[in-house]
Amino acid sequence: MDVQHLQIAHPSVLSDPEWIALESIEEETRHFIFDETMLFALQDRGLVETDGAQWRVTANGQRRLTERD
Repeated sequence: MDVQHLQIAHPSVLSDPEWIALESIEEETRHFIFDETMLFALQDRGLVETDGAQWRVTANGQRRLTERD
């Protein structure tokens, strides 16, 4: 799955797949349905971060999740 096809033009708006991925990370799901390309795309946008072992939603990512609800 190519992440570029999942993203929309406006950087402050989350596409449905991005929102689902971000919500999955926040809930610490064991069955993440996206590949690491999605994680790196979210990281590039400042929505997630990693300590090398675990991905976490950043404050910016949390704000985006809250705005969308």
